[in-house]
Amino acid sequence: MKSFLTIVLLLVMVQAANAQSHVSKSEYARYNCKFAPKGWNNSEGKLMCPACDKENEVARKKKIADDKAASAAHNLRNEKLKAENAISFKKKQAEITAKNKVTEVHVTMPKTSATENKKPEVPVKKGPVKLGKDIELYAGWGMGMFTHNSRTNFFLNENKDTVLKSNDYLETYAVWRENKNNFPKNIGIVLLKETNKISNGREQNVADIVDLKGKRYFNNNTISTIFHLADDYFVVCKSPTLPEWRSYGNNYTGYENVEIYNLKTKKSIKLDKDAGRFVSISIYVGGRKIPGEPDLVPFLSRVYTNYDEDVYCLNANREMVVKKIPKADR
Repeated sequence: MKSFLTIVLLLVMVQAANAQSHVSKSEYARYNCKFAPKGWNNSEGKLMCPACDKENEVARKKKIADDKAASAAHNLRNEKLKAENAISFKKKQAEITAKNKVTEVHVTMPKTSATENKKPEVPVKKGPVKLGKDIELYAGWGMGMFTHNSRTNFFLNENKDTVLKSNDYLETYAVWRENKNNFPKNIGIVLLKETNKISNGREQNVADIVDLKGKRYFNNNTISTIFHLADDYFVVCKSPTLPEWRSYGNNYTGYENVEIYNLKTKKSIKLDKDAGRFVSISIYVGGRKIPGEPDLVPFLSRVYTNYDEDVYCLNANREMVVKKIPKADR
């Protein structure tokens, strides 16, 4: 009990000694001191008590030092973690290299005299490629006319011989990797460097179909997009006065005139514009089935503003038919 009273007495004495250096009496009401009694005569003090000001400055410098020390410790931890990660990465890379390393085989060749050395063979010049009757053309992509990073201005045959090339072509499209839905032989799709100036001053590249000699099929400068559906069916998009909104992936949005054209029969199926000025379509790349009609294979979707849909399909006889699907059944 005595020790407790002694501790309390010491704390009071320390507080009193500390307070003596502060301007805490009521006659110095113009000072703002933390030890002054809070009341009317000291609540409006405008001048900082010198002792309070000194303590505040000491506290401010201490906080700056503490923050600096904490920041240095944080940076040190980050550098240590970065070094540990670098060591771990190098270790994993070394393990992968060792795992994938191929054993080298060294072969000692017998010494030969200079007279035994054969003269280098003269390379055989490859003659021009002879065009047959039916050639399947290969190019960058086989389905749509969407922009990608591999622009080509030539067509190849199955032996990877260049059979048609022109500086007038900005991009070529035909079979890609395999025969996509019976792409017709002896023809390819090209996006020309030639442009069509539309109503608002902008220009669009012209698209067309060419034969093995580069002869254009449509010769219509309002055609901006052509892509293959199946067999002899192609989708032809014309935008003579307005630019398309966008074309991405398998979706083509905002064309003025769209038709499905058959190169063999020269007949076309025109897609109406619904309530607006544009037609928006999407290509089916497989997977969808028409309920109750397993023989129908969907290739193209046309969705209207009320979300009804026309699905263009090929039947068992490879004829184009359209299935109208209301919004409720989609």
